[in-house]
Formats: sequence, C-alpha cells, structure tokens
Amino acid sequence: MGEKVKVLQIITKADWAGAQRIVYEICKLAKEAPKIEMEVAVGEKGILEEKLRNELGITVHTIKNLVYPIKPLVDLKGYREIKNLIKQNNYDVVHCHSSKARILGVLAAKRSNVKRIIYTQHGYWSILQYEGMLRKMVILINRYVAKKATDLVLISKSDIDLSKKMKIGNEDKYRLIYNKITVEKDKIKKGILRKELNIKQATKIIGNVSRLDEQKNPFLFVDIAKEYLKNNNNTFFVWVGDGKLKEQAINYVKKLNLEDKVKFIGFRENGIDYMNDFDLLLLTSNWEGVPITILEAIELNIPILSTDVGGIKEIIGDSSVFKKGENISAKINEKLNSNTHKVFIKDNFSDYLKLYLEK
Repeated sequence: MGEKVKVLQIITKADWAGAQRIVYEICKLAKEAPKIEMEVAVGEKGILEEKLRNELGITVHTIKNLVYPIKPLVDLKGYREIKNLIKQNNYDVVHCHSSKARILGVLAAKRSNVKRIIYTQHGYWSILQYEGMLRKMVILINRYVAKKATDLVLISKSDIDLSKKMKIGNEDKYRLIYNKITVEKDKIKKGILRKELNIKQATKIIGNVSRLDEQKNPFLFVDIAKEYLKNNNNTFFVWVGDGKLKEQAINYVKKLNLEDKVKFIGFRENGIDYMNDFDLLLLTSNWEGVPITILEAIELNIPILSTDVGGIKEIIGDSSVFKKGENISAKINEKLNSNTHKVFIKDNFSDYLKLYLEK
C-alpha cells in the first residue's frame, strides 16, 4: 500500500435509504482520517451522489450498467465497468454494499487482485424475502461471493447468527460493526406534521417513516391502530413513505373505517422533520437488519416500539420490542409514559477505518 490507502465504496442505488446513509457516514468519517483517500461508485444519479460531491467533496463515479434488476448482459457490462475502474485507479480496498454491487464489486475486485475486499451485509432481507429453491439459490450465490471477500461486515449479532446458520462466509472473516448516523438536531424542524394534518398538541402521534412493502408490513400497523384506538381515541397514527402497497394500505384503512385516525401520507424528502412530531415510533416489520429510522428516533429521543426482528432488540432492549400475541396496546402506553430512552450497544462505527488501514 502507498502513503495513502485508496478506498472505493460501491453501491447500486444513489437514493437516501439505509445502506446509502451508511456509505455517506463512512465517507464522512474517512474525511477525518488523513491516511485514507475515499471514492464512491454508484449505479445512478441521486441524493447520495449529490451529498457526497457537494457536502464532502468526495469523487463519485457513475457505473451506468450497475442496475438494480437482474439483467445478465447488462450485469456483465457492469462487472467490466467496475473492473476497469479498479484497474485505472489502483485501489487498495474495495468495499461493497447492496446485493448487486456486492456480487459484481467483490468479483471484479478479486479478479483485479485487490488485497482487501470488504462487503457490508445490511441485514438479510435480500435472502429471507425468498422461499424454497429460489432462497437456496440466493444463499449459494452469497456463499460464493463471501469466499472471494476478505472481510464480511455484519451490523448485528442476529446477522452473525444467520450467517453461521446459512454458512455464508468463514467466521474468521466476520466483523461486527453497528450502524451509526449523525443528526444535525439544530436543523430539524418541529411541528410540520401536526400543521399539515391539523393535529392538536394534546393528541399523541404514533408513526413510522418507511417504504410500503411486504417487509415493512403496513397492515400490522393498521391492525395495531385499530385495537389501540378502541380505548385511546386521542391518538393519531401516521405512516410517512411510498411503496407498492400504498394503495392497498389506504384501502385497508377505509375498510376498517379508520380514515380519521390513520393516515398514509406518502414520501416526504424531509422525513426526519415529520418524525420529530412523533410521540412514538412504531415499527411493524417482518424482517430488518438495523433500520436507520430507529437510529434517527434514538437521536431525537423518541420512544420506540418494534416487532422483535433482526438486530433491533440489541439496540433498544427487550422492553421496546413485541412478539405475536402480546398486549401491544399496553406496551404502547408504557412507552408513551416513559421519559427514559436507553441504547444497549457500544458505538464501534470507527472500526471501519481500522479495517481499511489493516495490513
């Protein structure tokens, strides 16, 4: 390695979701490390690309054939693009995120004889969403890619256990690094959600900021609202976010005659400003790694209640998660009446820098 360690991070999408936020935070952290020279490759233009260039001054490369859906001929071109980029810039470390970027990036880096090849597994929904033979096939692909990498970063002990169970990667390659985000609290607004929906200050707001798909289970969110509102009328349930289940979720609310108390308001670019009006963050996901929404709520000191999935319990503790069959309404009241908010993990996000600098 030369005087500076040249690191390339690769991610498919350039929106502002979980994995993209972590790429940004790693780049922000690396700006404080004089021995690290960081660059990023993305498959599209978007918020992440703009923030990396404008806020951090990071060089961003666009890989035009790095696309989200599986397209074998396009993927082969994407692989070649990544390999050429690595060869041209002689990176010491290649760090991959997201499913497609991980497969193409790790294989291209291995072929280019990069000494340290890292990928972060941002939860295992990319595997667990499938069933039967398709899941087995995806697991086999992940096992193959893990063999080519030097380090597999996992964001929770839960994901370490899953990696072992699915035999993905050797245990000596596992690196447990918990996610971290920075929130500029002085720039976050208050009252936007209440004003938009004309919700009085005395009314409690229980909400979520997330996409609307099977993983996030918005129907459970509505079911919980229905049960809770039977005895707690002075409450409003709000979901901020778009997705393929949006219309179905809205129709489900109408079917249950809850339109006055439960709203799916769609995507808002300043979602954290809307969350800042929540009295409780309610997550109903079928599966998670460690969602960014939880980290934001922690920073804003908003109580959290979540399904007991992924690594969430590691972060917020047993009392903030629920399982099927529990009295969720009672748990909601308990969280709403609590003024304490405890985090159960140690911040080790800077271990990424140590990983880059290891010989």
